[in-house]
Amino acid sequence: MSNIYTNALRLVPTPGQRISRSEADDVIARILRDRGSYNVPVVVRLAADGSLLDIQSGCGKNGAFYEFWEERREDYACMWERFSNDGQERDLLILHRGTEREELGPCRYAFDEVRIKGPKGPQDAQGAQAQGSHGITEVLPDLGCPWQTIGDGVWRARAFGQYLSNNDRTDIERAGPNSREVVWDPSLGDADPGDPAPALATPTSPSTYPWEALRVEPQALRTWVEHGGPWAESVELLHGGRVVHRSQWELDTVLGEWGWEERCADDWDNVTNPEFLSHMRSL
Repeated sequence: MSNIYTNALRLVPTPGQRISRSEADDVIARILRDRGSYNVPVVVRLAADGSLLDIQSGCGKNGAFYEFWEERREDYACMWERFSNDGQERDLLILHRGTEREELGPCRYAFDEVRIKGPKGPQDAQGAQAQGSHGITEVLPDLGCPWQTIGDGVWRARAFGQYLSNNDRTDIERAGPNSREVVWDPSLGDADPGDPAPALATPTSPSTYPWEALRVEPQALRTWVEHGGPWAESVELLHGGRVVHRSQWELDTVLGEWGWEERCADDWDNVTNPEFLSHMRSL
């Protein structure tokens, strides 16, 4: 099987114009053509006022995927794309505007809160034991802001940062090699909470496959996200109250081994590349 690509498209109408539901249906049909989406569920969000059209699909084995833009580019201001290749490590941010296609490099994602779940008290933390009588906050990463307890064994810090990731939305069972079924405005509750390693719900598809966050900043948090720190059960990064990245211990039911796994739920709402932010603010 060849690499599977996930294309997250954001279509922006020309100033003063709006995208209707019928127009959105036509755009989707032109993108899918006769080959459909390759092993990626087709998920669509249309803003209530028609100001944005977001489409998730997979361009693999669909040679006509980008012909839509070549045919209709004069009708729209631009099209943003987050491109994921399951054979690589991070998403690319691409801007389509008129006849130009500009790769803006890796897509950077933001978070504004960190939550760490661990033992119920400092006496259970190896890090705290090593530091004698210090409290649990003494062994949490120093993010330059205070940590607060928000539950039994859960700590929160209002820290700002960013990272790279690969938001692969491959789902062979749901989609298959020629998927044409369209899911409109999915609920964030679509992930199955009964799954022993539940998929992390996103504004589009649940994040099923583990992918690492890369170059996490602030750097003090990097080891915790990648390895769990000295005692963490899970580390969550949030943006606007939504979990956008989760690292946690998961049981591999095939190997019967526990491993520290990461799952990404990034979307347009936590993209932090300055070119994208500047354009969206101008709208």
